[in-house]
Amino acid sequence: MRRVTTENQPLLAEVLARTTHCHYPSNLQCIGQEVDGEIVAVIGYSNFLPKACEIHVGSICGNWATKDLLWAAFDYPFNKLGVKVILGQVCGDNKEAIRLNRHLGFEIVAEISDAHQYGDLVIMAMKREQCRWLNINCYLRKLKGV
Repeated sequence: MRRVTTENQPLLAEVLARTTHCHYPSNLQCIGQEVDGEIVAVIGYSNFLPKACEIHVGSICGNWATKDLLWAAFDYPFNKLGVKVILGQVCGDNKEAIRLNRHLGFEIVAEISDAHQYGDLVIMAMKREQCRWLNINCYLRKLKGV
């Protein structure tokens, strides 16, 4: 059984840190994808500003992106927090992450040479009006009554 969860934030933060090999601030907020009781993916948010926040994605398996999770992943920052833009930082050598972010709708807005611990830093962004995931047909969206 698949389930989107925000329960047990410390566990979700631990899974995200383990899968991305990064450290996150204590104000990290997470949404997890659970399959048969196991967390298989976590989307985290940090560096909250009045109009922006940063997003982080980590997964244990390749089949984690359900419609419910994708809807929740963008409903939270855009609708609940009211941010105008979501930012993501990616190592320039991480072609898989860049490809995934582009598929999700993020655009590259800046590249900074040698600013990432493993090479160049790529900064990606998505504005609310660019987000197609807020309009998808999914169970969680129906529950919310949108």
